[in-house]
Amino acid sequence: IGFRSFFREHAPDFTVMETRVNLEANDVTHDAMLDLLARHPDLAGCYVAGGGMEGAVSALRTAKPAEMPVVICNEINAVSRAALADNILTMVISTPLAALCRELVGLMAHAIESGAANAPGQTFLPFDIYLPENI
Repeated sequence: IGFRSFFREHAPDFTVMETRVNLEANDVTHDAMLDLLARHPDLAGCYVAGGGMEGAVSALRTAKPAEMPVVICNEINAVSRAALADNILTMVISTPLAALCRELVGLMAHAIESGAANAPGQTFLPFDIYLPENI
């Protein structure tokens, strides 16, 4: 079941807004978040997929909404860690870089030893989840 289908089935009165393009740019994301907060003071949540997270955080810090929406973004860094600590962000989904690098080096070694055609299939790595409580 997809994201929109889930809400249509389980929360038909809940409105899922259309995706906003942010070009993965902090300034575009900052302006888009300020616009969302101004137009939708009842905004319940936002997922910042990809880049631009720093812009969303700066917009939330600037706007200081009375009711902070749930905001989820990708990748832990100094800005997202501070935003979690300040309860600006609700959750950060992060790529497990150490595991990714280990897997990549292993696949490269396998390709050198056995040939690229004999490489194993896809590898799925669990992602890391950061919350204000576990930073």
